[in-house]
Amino acid sequence: MEPLYQAGPIFMKVNTLQGKKMVESGLQSGDFSLPQSWPSSCVPPSPDLELLQQKVAAVQRELEDFKKEALQAIHYLEDAFCEMNGVLAQQEEQAARVKQRLREEEDRGVVRNKVLTFLLPREKQLRQHCQRLEYLLLRQSRDSLGAPKKIQAS
Repeated sequence: MEPLYQAGPIFMKVNTLQGKKMVESGLQSGDFSLPQSWPSSCVPPSPDLELLQQKVAAVQRELEDFKKEALQAIHYLEDAFCEMNGVLAQQEEQAARVKQRLREEEDRGVVRNKVLTFLLPREKQLRQHCQRLEYLLLRQSRDSLGAPKKIQAS
């Protein structure tokens, strides 16, 4: 049995907006339409047209379901992106605080080095001075202890 009409490629105009805009805008009534050049003799008979309309309605329902799922996925990705940006901002703040503490510690280290550079030679000088004073004190006490004994002996 021969079909009532010759099946050939059907050209449809499809909405090609990208990403979220496409999903949110969805398909409009003119998105699936037959070209103007399509001859009326190629339109399928009424029962086939009804079946085709049912299939188109099913595709539209699937498209709506896909649209909802895609929007949910997009919202999930947006939320994840916002959360990642928040975490990134916290990590950047923490890194800035660590760098600041490191700079402060380096500054304290420089100050310590300057103080030590000053104090170590000064300490050496004071030790030498103390040794000289101890030596003089010991010599003086020896001299003063030795003198009275000499006086008593005479």
